[in-house]
Amino acid sequence: MLKRIFMLSLAVGLTLGLNPVGMRSVAKAAEVVKIGIVDVQKVINISEKGKAARKKLIAKAERMQKELTLRKTEIEKSKLELERQASVLDPEIKYEKEKTLKRRIRDFEDQYRDYNETMKRDEFQNMQPILAAISQVIEKVGKEGGFTIILEKRKSAVLYSPDTIDLTEEVKKLFDSNK
Repeated sequence: MLKRIFMLSLAVGLTLGLNPVGMRSVAKAAEVVKIGIVDVQKVINISEKGKAARKKLIAKAERMQKELTLRKTEIEKSKLELERQASVLDPEIKYEKEKTLKRRIRDFEDQYRDYNETMKRDEFQNMQPILAAISQVIEKVGKEGGFTIILEKRKSAVLYSPDTIDLTEEVKKLFDSNK
């Protein structure tokens, strides 16, 4: 079994043009490749444009949340009032009030879903131009820096990287300078 693995390794090495003793060809190839990483989410979070977009979204979300909280409070008051009056109400009036309350709850749930969808859509619309601009900056940094490849730190499964190849701050500075 070990002999098979050794022979397979030797065959792969020779096929790739590797020197089986010193593997000098691998070292040469590693010197030519220049890799960088960028934490795009961090660029968004710390850049002026990203902060401004996030601030706008948060303000809108807070307005929506206040409106939802107010409606929820009104519904809860109506529910408590109905529960207190339930024993003395005429069955038809009780049925109508319950029906109205259920409709208000359904409307509230619909509005909650609509607000969530609106926030997702707004976030996408606000972040798309920022992501496109960051992508252009990354491309510029890559070309000017002579990088072979630049990976996204969070989504490319970078398990380890020295700080020397992290271009996040450079991208952030260049992104902020492009007013």
